[in-house]
Amino acid sequence: MRILIIGATGNSGLALTRAALASGLDVTAYVRSAGKLQALLGQDQTPGLTIRTGTLADRAALASAMAGQDAVINAAGNATIDPDFVPMVHSVIGLAEDALGVGGRLWLFGGAAVLDVPGFGVRAADLPVIPKVYKQHVHTLARVSTTALDWSMLCPGPMVSAPSGRPGKGLRVSADHWPVEGPKPGGLLRTLRILKAFQQRMPEMIVTYEDAARVILDNLVLDGPFSRKRVGLALPPGQSGAKPGGF
Repeated sequence: MRILIIGATGNSGLALTRAALASGLDVTAYVRSAGKLQALLGQDQTPGLTIRTGTLADRAALASAMAGQDAVINAAGNATIDPDFVPMVHSVIGLAEDALGVGGRLWLFGGAAVLDVPGFGVRAADLPVIPKVYKQHVHTLARVSTTALDWSMLCPGPMVSAPSGRPGKGLRVSADHWPVEGPKPGGLLRTLRILKAFQQRMPEMIVTYEDAARVILDNLVLDGPFSRKRVGLALPPGQSGAKPGGF
């Protein structure tokens, strides 16, 4: 299978690139600097890897890199630090529509706030008190949903690096809703209940970049169980993670 990983030098992109190469996939990495990727991988020549250089603003270069791929994974951009995150991802989606055609396979990243809250028919990102930075994924979701692509949006909580460099076992994976228990009924006002539960459950949704990569690479086939769905991730029951610097 031929896959394109956009943003292969970032934390998510690098984990994806390493895991994809280890799985024997034919990987094209789209990066700004080939030298940086080679240094991160620890070698100048990597079997199965083709490196294409350019920026997300270079539409011709990115479209060329997408041509002929069986799947495209966008790991570029960070909603919390990139001021042009939404138009940047929208551009990738538009190029994927043209390059991959109807039913083309596209994976992209979102956030846990765009998952449905179990039993409430609402997303945390819909609540007015959620910071606007986390609402950007709502716009990305709305854009990709208008396409005829076979898309999936990975929606984890905060991500960290695995000390072992390998994904864990027993990960909980959900489609469209939280992968953890939802708010308990009764008590506080609805918004407060959702926010309290979201904060309490967030440590369970702190997964590793390696976990995220494994879920994506295990679900590259067309019309799979996560076709045109948001995908939630959580650690095995009873486990929780810690985000560096706290919340």
